[in-house]
Amino acid sequence: MVMLLETNVLVTGGAGFIGSNLALKLLEQGKNVTILDNLSSGFLSNVSTHKNLEIINGDIRDIELVNKLVKDNDIVFHLAEFIPNSSNYGAGHVIKFSVENPLIDFDVSAKGTLVVLDSVKQYKKRLVFTSTAAVYGLYNENISEDFKLRPISPYGVSKICAEQYINLYNRIYDTRSTIFRLFNVYGPNQRKYVMYDTLIKLKNDPKKLELFGTGKEQRDFIYINDVVDALIFASINDSTIGEVINIGTGKATSIERLVKLMVKKMELDTEIIFKGTSWKGDVSLLVSNNSKLLNFGFKPKIKLDKGLDYFINWFKKSGSIV
Repeated sequence: MVMLLETNVLVTGGAGFIGSNLALKLLEQGKNVTILDNLSSGFLSNVSTHKNLEIINGDIRDIELVNKLVKDNDIVFHLAEFIPNSSNYGAGHVIKFSVENPLIDFDVSAKGTLVVLDSVKQYKKRLVFTSTAAVYGLYNENISEDFKLRPISPYGVSKICAEQYINLYNRIYDTRSTIFRLFNVYGPNQRKYVMYDTLIKLKNDPKKLELFGTGKEQRDFIYINDVVDALIFASINDSTIGEVINIGTGKATSIERLVKLMVKKMELDTEIIFKGTSWKGDVSLLVSNNSKLLNFGFKPKIKLDKGLDYFINWFKKSGSIV
């Protein structure tokens, strides 16, 4: 088991999907965890009460608050971004939201990251930042970290801006930061995107399922436990400082295959219809070349078939709707 050396850990966006799973794993390891989250995208129900957990309802753009929290912690996992919770299909999708609200997206993803980064510099703390595969844009092959960045959504652009500030601070201030570009993460506490939306629709109408796109779109689905382990792995390995690393499995799965597999696991006889259109900023292929991650000595363990079992079981037990 990977053990985090530091005792006090700050997780921004810690009530969200990835942040909550990270916080829970850190608590299991005996760490003191502080979550900073304004609950725009997260839920308090994602994290249970714990004697070593403190939850601060606040914003990463609050400089005074961020300075206080960063000063009191040894390491910062910065995951916070603004993706509003919504029951409308697709409304909570970060790409769609950024296309419709580019100023809000930039203010949180770029300016908010700079606030956290400047505080990390001031107090000489370790930073692990979650960026996104959306920085790459359109490619017809597995994407490695040295590919040209050509995003087609405001979300991708704002994350590039955040990355550039982090790289700059690493160079001129000797900050100790690692950037992870996440591909399609899934698992418990995820209450949006294709898997969750599919399960909600199947629950409402098990006979007929309508989805955006053609079904031929391909994604690199990586289970949340692997992502959490990778984040913690990076935080205790100095060799990752200053690096940009893809977090994915390196394997492509079409949305059509994914949905058919989910329907099969639900033991349903469902008519599946793809509408053929999607929202602006969506891409047809988004799959990682994860050679760099593997070269650092980290390999994802959970295959899609088993990960879907875990996710579906969580969905059934959770009641699915918050």
